[in-house]
Amino acid sequence: MTSPSPRPESERTSPLEVMLRRLSNCSGFPTLSTTISDINRVVASDSHSTRQLTQVILRDASLTTKLLQVVNSAIYGQYHGRIRTVSKAAMILGCDEVRNTATALMMLEFSRGQPQAKSLQDELVGAFFAGVIAKELCQRLGVNNCEEAVMCTLFQSLGRLLVIFFLYEENLQIRALMDKGLSEEHAAERVLGISYRELGVGIAKHWNFPDRLVEGMQSLPRDIAAPKTEIEKIQLAANLANDLYMTALRSPAANKTAALQALSKRYGAAIQLKPEELTAVIEQGLKDVAERSATLDLPAAHSPILKTIRSWAGDTANAAPAESTTTDPLMQEIGALDAQEDKVAAQPNAQQMLSAGIRDVTEALTSEFALNDVLQMVLESMYRGMGFSRTMIFIRDPKVNAMRARFGFGVDVDRIIPQCSFPLAFAPDAFHVSLEKGVDIVIENTQAPNIAQRIPDWHRRVISARSFLLLPVMLKTNAIGLLYADSDLADGIKIDAEQLGLLRTLRGQVVLAFKHCGSSSR
Repeated sequence: MTSPSPRPESERTSPLEVMLRRLSNCSGFPTLSTTISDINRVVASDSHSTRQLTQVILRDASLTTKLLQVVNSAIYGQYHGRIRTVSKAAMILGCDEVRNTATALMMLEFSRGQPQAKSLQDELVGAFFAGVIAKELCQRLGVNNCEEAVMCTLFQSLGRLLVIFFLYEENLQIRALMDKGLSEEHAAERVLGISYRELGVGIAKHWNFPDRLVEGMQSLPRDIAAPKTEIEKIQLAANLANDLYMTALRSPAANKTAALQALSKRYGAAIQLKPEELTAVIEQGLKDVAERSATLDLPAAHSPILKTIRSWAGDTANAAPAESTTTDPLMQEIGALDAQEDKVAAQPNAQQMLSAGIRDVTEALTSEFALNDVLQMVLESMYRGMGFSRTMIFIRDPKVNAMRARFGFGVDVDRIIPQCSFPLAFAPDAFHVSLEKGVDIVIENTQAPNIAQRIPDWHRRVISARSFLLLPVMLKTNAIGLLYADSDLADGIKIDAEQLGLLRTLRGQVVLAFKHCGSSSR
């Protein structure tokens, strides 16, 4: 009997493909993977916009809330004034920064609720600590965007974190081999068929991470040369930070000097740091990670990993950082107001979200602004505040004498918007009545017998909404636009007098934005 011929090289399944298939069958991974992939795809696109990024993030209410808490923390203290909408965060910080922060938050949030939550979160604390160290090293290397190094370093641990998250049995097997003296990477390769670093880089590519971040995740060769480009400096900082972290975590305290000297020697051609300087980097990292972990709600204070590193680093790092005190009554009052707004943001209601959006738009209107940025903030505020299924803005197109949907947020909105337009020539439907008379209209049930004939065919064909709200945007007696919001449920739109007043204020801000842009273009 002859043995079967081996499969051609092109048909063999790579270890990475095997792992991707395994992970795809794990509960929670497809959702995490899809959202991170979509965020990266949007930012990487040549035509990407803050609206597209905001749309992806708004799918997850918890992520939205946590992201806004982080961008208002001391980490981004150089941006004066509060940021209350994701649209404004993307506008001020840039899509790359929002993408990085949102991705890290998703990883951090995912650990909560897992069976091995404590060990997962401690691994995340350690990986994040290494990222903070990398930022300190980048500053010494003269890198402009040091925050990018935090992400590269954190995601150098991506392979290990995913195995701990999703493949508990394999993780135990890897730990058992490490207890027998095998290195972590070799133990992972023996159990998984692929090293942790290779797995992490492969997943990062699968998730559409940008080339710079993937390059920053790569291991350095045995012979390390001086970096020539910024990304090479970031890659150097990320690798040294993780090596320093692992050295502090896993080498005996008695061998501290020898271990640091070995690191200094290995990286000496690229960055000159004496053992005592490396110790200072660790000590500074321990101070910085406390503040950052508080912002991200990570349990750093009681982390076994950080406790081990503090002990290894020496008594200096064990001292708890002194709390800052402020004697200026005005600054104390500002701090109290910020704390109160943070508390409100944690459990916002419709009025609070709408009011927050109004403040963001007001701040934008008093500075240099782009019309689209203001419109996005208004639509996001309506969408989050009222829990609509969709929000959109229609804008008059004089070339074809029609109203066309420009952009929006919500369910299937990217498919819907290109199909949403209607001629301005009067027809006896709700949209034309609203524009012709300049009146706000709420349709509670599009299928009610007395209403059905007032719903235009294009709306019934394109959108599944059973109720909707129309707020015409008027310049004197002329309709230049229309704010639209809907619900997929009949009687799904309930608006009290205060909420309606806030929605009309947002509409008024849209009018101001159009007036300003119209006058500045003349």
